[in-house]
Formats: sequence, structure tokens, C-alpha cells
Amino acid sequence: MDEDYKKLDEMDTESKEKVIVFHGFSKEELPALMKAIKEAAGEEEDIIMAVSTPTSLEWKLKDLIAELVREHEFFKKK
Repeated sequence: MDEDYKKLDEMDTESKEKVIVFHGFSKEELPALMKAIKEAAGEEEDIIMAVSTPTSLEWKLKDLIAELVREHEFFKKK
């Protein structure tokens, strides 16, 4: 089993990460929603935002959140 996927099973379900998954919004609505959330939360707040995909809709929520957190951490390091 891949190391990243072992971490999915070991993920702390009490994670402090804030994650929003958008579903059913148009391409025109998403930027305005994301901007409003960032403004309301403040620039210092680190919120992970993602859009559902056909693949992600098949995942367990805890696995999806774990993957989004892992990806977010990877891109923050770059």
C-alpha cells in the first residue's frame, strides 16, 4: 500500500483543517463564492476549497478530506 494512502487510514478525524467542497455551482458562481468566503474568513485563514468531481463523489468523505489536505500541504511547500 502506498505511504500516502496509509496516512488516509491513520488521519486524525479531529483535524483542524477547514475544508469546503463545492458541488452543483456553475463556473460563474464559484469565483464569487470563493472570494466572499475568503473575505469573510480573513486573509490569514487557511481554508481548503475544492470542487466535486465524478471521481470524488464516489469517495468516503474522510478519504476525500485527507486527500485534499495532503494536496494542499504539497502545494504550500512549492
